[in-house]
Amino acid sequence: MKSISDIFTFLKKLISNFFRFLKFQVKRLKHLKDSPHEIALGFAFGVWTNFNPFFGINIFIAMGLAFLFRANMIASVIGVLITGLPFVFPFFWLISWYVGAKLLFDNYNQNLFAYKTSIVENLAEYFTEMLAGSIILFPLIIIIFYFPIRFIVQAWQTNKKIRMEKKSEKNAIRNKY
Repeated sequence: MKSISDIFTFLKKLISNFFRFLKFQVKRLKHLKDSPHEIALGFAFGVWTNFNPFFGINIFIAMGLAFLFRANMIASVIGVLITGLPFVFPFFWLISWYVGAKLLFDNYNQNLFAYKTSIVENLAEYFTEMLAGSIILFPLIIIIFYFPIRFIVQAWQTNKKIRMEKKSEKNAIRNKY
């Protein structure tokens, strides 16, 4: 039987690894060379793919959307990875299912599996509702994630440009003498 200190050590290591993963993904996002528009659009596509019920092929869907709309494919993969964490995407699925069930099918009830006899019928129904909900949420999710990411990437690129100009001025002065 594990002691409390072992559990806390495990949780501390798990949280540390999670933040290291996030830091690495943000660092990858910072070093992309495309325009802020392309990076932000790719990231937003990656986030949206976690709202659809196609578990396991989200990366391919995000890359396909990025290719079709000429967005950054690496940013779309980063968007999938950051928001596709096991404790995040179930909430995305719940939101997309609720939107699909309530707005499109007007079929939302508290007894999720009470009325159908076959679990396969239920899963097919909920899959359809989730897909419809994710399609309805598509423009909203893109807008919510596009503008903040574009602003952040633009600030990163501007700061990087300023640093590079200062560095080149410093090297020019050094080489002059």
